[in-house]
Amino acid sequence: MQFELLDIKNDYVFKRIFGEKEDILIHFLNSVLNYPENEKIISLTYLNTEINKDQEDDKETRLDVLAKLNNESFVNIEIQVQNTYEYEKRCLYYWAKLYEQQLTIGKKYKTLKPAICIHILNFNFFKHKEHFFTKIKTLDIDTKYVFSTDFQLYFLEVPKIPDQYYNELDKWMHFFKGASKETVMAMQTPEIEKAFSTLEYISQDPIARAKYEARRKYELDYNTDMDGAREEGFTKGFQNGKNEGEQLGFTKGKNEGVQIGEYKRNKEIVLNLLANDFSIEMISKITDLPISEIEKLKNS
Repeated sequence: MQFELLDIKNDYVFKRIFGEKEDILIHFLNSVLNYPENEKIISLTYLNTEINKDQEDDKETRLDVLAKLNNESFVNIEIQVQNTYEYEKRCLYYWAKLYEQQLTIGKKYKTLKPAICIHILNFNFFKHKEHFFTKIKTLDIDTKYVFSTDFQLYFLEVPKIPDQYYNELDKWMHFFKGASKETVMAMQTPEIEKAFSTLEYISQDPIARAKYEARRKYELDYNTDMDGAREEGFTKGFQNGKNEGEQLGFTKGKNEGVQIGEYKRNKEIVLNLLANDFSIEMISKITDLPISEIEKLKNS
């Protein structure tokens, strides 16, 4: 093979494979949802098949896969390469939109169907567990009674996959991580073999590679900008707070000066991050400051 395979975790490549090949997507969904044999997904309708010319570098466009299943459930699949420290809010918002958009004018609440969001993550999201697969649903905490099956979130963390594969979902996870052709062929799963062949075809297409690189460049630039804003906020806040704290130290005493410096540093960091459109929840994750403290610094 004289060409380099594109990264399946690039959202443009992902949509080209799973957003255009119904049999591939059905097999993947059945691997994730694990329905009883008589309830397996047998068909679906794509709801966003087009990738227009502006989507590769438009940050407002999500290159996800959206479909309606034969059991009338709606499913949205997104692949996320880097942790943006807001993902728990983001995935809830995506689910809410998928559920809310079903209720067009004139329809009743009883017509709402399950909304299923599947998130393939190239980072460790759930720090408290080692297994790569997580399903979130609503239930009564005391009795474990499921309140509703309409709310379904699935998370697949690629870095956590086991060295060996034991079922069809494990095989898909190895594919996402970048399994070789030899490994894929040894899996003896036609749908994954077809996905790999599609990946090979896309990787040799100059137009597809150009769109892949355009999307990849946008992601790199965007993440660099966010990292730069975060670093600038920390650096500037720390230096200003440190200097001001030291200047006040000669009258307030060394300890009090350090406390004032810490306060000024935190305030500067918070204000810089707010100026760069970071949410209060995200700032709390970055700085380890309580939300109440961030709000005080914001309003002081």
